[in-house]
Amino acid sequence: MNIPSWIQYFERNRTSFEEPPLDPDASPLRDGLRLPLAESLAVFQLGETGGGTRLMRYVRRTLRHQPDALEGYDLAVRLFVAEEQRHALLLEKLVIYLGGTLLQKHWTNTVFRQLRTLLGMEFNIQILLTAELIAEAYYGMIYRRTTDDAVRTCCHKILRDEMRHIAFHTNFFQERLARLSRPLRSLWRLGFRICHRVTATIVAWDHRRFLHSLDVSQGEFIRLTLKAGQRFLRRLDSSSSSWQPEVSLRSRQKASQLATPG
Repeated sequence: MNIPSWIQYFERNRTSFEEPPLDPDASPLRDGLRLPLAESLAVFQLGETGGGTRLMRYVRRTLRHQPDALEGYDLAVRLFVAEEQRHALLLEKLVIYLGGTLLQKHWTNTVFRQLRTLLGMEFNIQILLTAELIAEAYYGMIYRRTTDDAVRTCCHKILRDEMRHIAFHTNFFQERLARLSRPLRSLWRLGFRICHRVTATIVAWDHRRFLHSLDVSQGEFIRLTLKAGQRFLRRLDSSSSSWQPEVSLRSRQKASQLATPG
C-alpha cells in the first residue's frame, strides 16, 4: 500500500473543488423532487458528521500488528476523515439550498452507531465501507436524474471522492486479508456481503419517498448498490497494486460513466 501517495492525494484534494453558489432555498427543482431530496440528503449529511473516533481506534489496534507495512496509515486515515467532514459541510449547505432542514438525530444513524459499538471494530469498518459503496450508487443516481446544476456539481464531486475512498479501502483490505487464512478470508467476504445487502435494503426502504420522486424502485436502488459491492470484491481479489491515487484520472472517467444516463 503506497501510503505516502495517499497522503499526498488527500492533501491535494483539499483545494481541488470550486463550490457552486448555494444560496438558501434557491433551488429551481419542483417541490415534488426538491423536498424529498433535501430530506434524503439530510440523512446522509448526518451520517458524515462523525469525528472518526471508532475508526481511529480500529486503526491504532491494526497498526500494533502491522507497524512496518502500514507506517503513516494513521495520518492517511485522519486526512480521509477530514475529507468526509468536508462532505458533511457541503451537504449541509446543499440541504439548506434545497429548502430542507438539518437533522440532529435519525433512527438509522442511531441504530448503526449502537451496532458498531456493540459488535466491535471489524463491523465498524465494514459499515464504513458499505456506506462508501452505497454512496457511489446514490450520488451517481442523483446526478443522472436531476436537472439542478448546483446539485449535480456537488454530487459529482462527492461521487469522485467516494470512488477514491473505495480504492483507498481496497488497498488496506488487500494488505490485511493477505495475512489471514483462506477460511477466514471467506468468512470475512461472507460477512461483508451480508452486511452490505442488509444495509442497502434498510437505506432503500428509509429513502423510499425520495426514490419514488425519481421514479426509482427500491429494488433498482438495491441492485445498483450490490453491483458496486461486486466491483469492490473483484478489485479486492486482484493481485495488482495499481489501486493507488494515480488512478484518479480513471476514477474521474468512471465517475463520469456512473453519472451518465443509460
